[in-house]
Amino acid sequence: MLNKIILSGLFVVTIFFTACSNTNVQKVEVKPDVSLINTYWKVNSLYGKEVEVFVREAHLKLKDNNQVNGALGCNNFFGKFEQKDSSISFINVASTKMMCPNMKTEDAFSKVLFETRTYKISGETMTFFNENKEEIAKFKAVYF
Repeated sequence: MLNKIILSGLFVVTIFFTACSNTNVQKVEVKPDVSLINTYWKVNSLYGKEVEVFVREAHLKLKDNNQVNGALGCNNFFGKFEQKDSSISFINVASTKMMCPNMKTEDAFSKVLFETRTYKISGETMTFFNENKEEIAKFKAVYF
């Protein structure tokens, strides 16, 4: 009788530890932060609104010589930027002036470049913030 109790106890303990050891651990791939410089940054959202592509994909590229260029969604833009730590500002930005089917994206992106004060890169995502630390644009790194 004592042997049956001991065997039953061992069976319960074995089942308990076996059940605990079979838990699935889900691996989350954490990507390293992408470089600010020499990366093609596609615009995902401006002022919390998703950006639609009408003529060209809105994007920017910051170069190591402090030059910035890209597309506002139709027109090209170019200029300079200054960056230190998490602060960034865009200077002397100019663009071509073609009439485009969706000027709302063009205007919003131009305004973002004027208002941006800080940025944050997390993995393959870059976010711009205004002087009130409000998110005003979100970008995704694109590879070719």
